[in-house]
Amino acid sequence: MKALDLFAGAGGWDIPAHALGWDADGVEIMPEARATRAAAGLKTVADDVRDVDPVPGEYDALIASPPCQTFSAAGSGTGRRALDAVLHGVRLFGQGGVRPTYAELAALTGDERTALVLEPLRVALASRPVFIAWEQVPPVLPVWEACAEVLCAAGYAVATGNLSAEQYGVPQTRKRAFLLARRDGQPAALPTPTHSRYYSRTPDRLDGEVLPWVSMAEALGWQSDLAVRSSVGDGGYNKPRDRPGHAPSPTVTSKSRSWVLRNGNQAKACERTTDQPAGTLFFGARLNAVEWHLRVTNDRPNTAHRPGTAPAPTLAFGKSRPEWDGAAGEKRPLAIEEALVLQTFPADFPLQGSRTKQFLQVGNAVPPGLGAAVLRQLR
Repeated sequence: MKALDLFAGAGGWDIPAHALGWDADGVEIMPEARATRAAAGLKTVADDVRDVDPVPGEYDALIASPPCQTFSAAGSGTGRRALDAVLHGVRLFGQGGVRPTYAELAALTGDERTALVLEPLRVALASRPVFIAWEQVPPVLPVWEACAEVLCAAGYAVATGNLSAEQYGVPQTRKRAFLLARRDGQPAALPTPTHSRYYSRTPDRLDGEVLPWVSMAEALGWQSDLAVRSSVGDGGYNKPRDRPGHAPSPTVTSKSRSWVLRNGNQAKACERTTDQPAGTLFFGARLNAVEWHLRVTNDRPNTAHRPGTAPAPTLAFGKSRPEWDGAAGEKRPLAIEEALVLQTFPADFPLQGSRTKQFLQVGNAVPPGLGAAVLRQLR
C-alpha cells in the first residue's frame, strides 16, 4: 500500500501506517517537523502541498490533516467566518470543467491557510486514490460533508463524522472531524469505538461492551502495576494495559490524584486529575500554560506523588474543599516526554527543534493511536 500524507507533520499518521505495512510519503513545510521525520526514519518527498500533483495510480491512499489554526476554537476564527466561502469553493470543484486555482480559493476565503483545507480535494480528484482519510477540527465537519458529495459523484463511498480520541484508547479527550472514503466496492464507515466515552459531568459513567477510557496516570505509568509500552514492535504508539469493559478506571491513590493538569491560561481552562484522561492538548502561544498543579486539601495525605522534578508540597490546613495553593508555587510545565505519551507517540520519539517547536509538533499531530484505528478501518 502506497500512501501520500499531506501536511504530514511529525508523523502522527505515518507511524500507524508503517505499522500496517504501508509505504508513506510525507509532504511537510515546517523545517523542524521535516527534521523530526528524518530522525524518525519517515520519508518526506515535498515541502509545499500546493506543488504536489500526483498522477492517477501513483498512490493507493491519500491522507491529510490541513492546518486548523483559523478553524480552531483556540485560533482567530477567520476560517469559521469564511465557512460559506470554503463551501462555495467545494462546489466549484464539484461542477467539473476548469477547477479553481489555489490563488482563487485564497482570495475567495480571505486567508491562505484557510484555503489549504481544499488542497486534499484537489489532489484526490486529480490522482484518484483508492482510499482517503482526512482529519480536521470539528468546525470543519461541514466542509468534509460538502467534499463527501463531490467524492460520491466521483465514485467513492464516503463516511464523515466526529471521533473522540479517548474512545480509541488515547488518554486525551480530543475530538476531531474525519472523512473516510474508498472506491474498492466496499462501504465506507468510521471505526467502531474500542473504549468508553469520557463523560466530564459523570466521570464514573462507562459505556458497556467496550474497554474503559485510559487515564493519564495509566498511560504515564504512574502506578506500579501499569507501564507504558511504546516500542516499534507493538505498533509504535502507546498501548496501556487492557481492562475488562465493565471495570472502572484503575484506582489512582490520593497521592497522584492531588496533581491536576491545567491546559491553557483562560479562566475556564480544562483541568483534569491524573485518574482522568487529559483535555485536548494544544500548544504554541499557550506552551508555558500547560502545567501540572498541586491541589492540596485537609482530607488528603500531604505526601503527594510528584511528577518529575516538582518540589515537595506545602502543607495547607483549614480548607473545607480543594483549593489551589498558588503561594507555594507547586507546579511545573508538562514535560515533552509526557506530552508525547498523552498523544500516543513513543516517549522517546526524536523530536527536533526548539522546545516550543517540539511541543507544537506534538499538539498539531493526529494521535498515532487514533490514526491507527482509522487506517485499520480502511484496510
